[in-house]
Amino acid sequence: MMKAKIGRPRSEKSQEAVIKATHELLHEQGGAGLTIEAIARRANVGKPTIYRWWPTLADIVLEAVLLQATTKIMVIHFESLQKTLSQFLKQSMKTITDGDGAHLRFLMAHAQKDEDFRKRFRDNFTAQRRTVLRSIFLQAMERGQISPEQNLEMLIDIVFGTMWYRLLIGHAPMDESFADELTEVVIKLVQVSPA
Repeated sequence: MMKAKIGRPRSEKSQEAVIKATHELLHEQGGAGLTIEAIARRANVGKPTIYRWWPTLADIVLEAVLLQATTKIMVIHFESLQKTLSQFLKQSMKTITDGDGAHLRFLMAHAQKDEDFRKRFRDNFTAQRRTVLRSIFLQAMERGQISPEQNLEMLIDIVFGTMWYRLLIGHAPMDESFADELTEVVIKLVQVSPA
């Protein structure tokens, strides 16, 4: 998790107001309409309060996305890899189509312009999501559903790479059908031949 800045402790009410305002503005206007000023106005807090708690505008969005991911994308482990992965991907697609897609595009764009933020984004968001997906694959490996020789890091890249490409390019929908198709591709890749 991101390290908090030293200073006065955050007011929980103000923090929630800032995160809520950030979600609302991104949903309404996308990344172009998002500024510290607009968030402060919507949340009814002063700009110095925001700057004291978050180093950049992107860090506010990052915290908002982290909160969403931990509450909306739960991993329920089923007996089969197919069912567990499908459920995880469907929840992921739902959060993206429910509005978090704008948040993620904003974060990815900012990560290309700011090397320090890119590291925070990688360490706090992408590393966390990779850990969750790795746990799904590791459990499947323990059950003999994935070969121990399988390169899990490459498998994770394939899943998230496909999702990011579709999210950033927007050439096709990110829906339940896509989650099912991506699950099928992964299952075919990892199928263990009977002995």
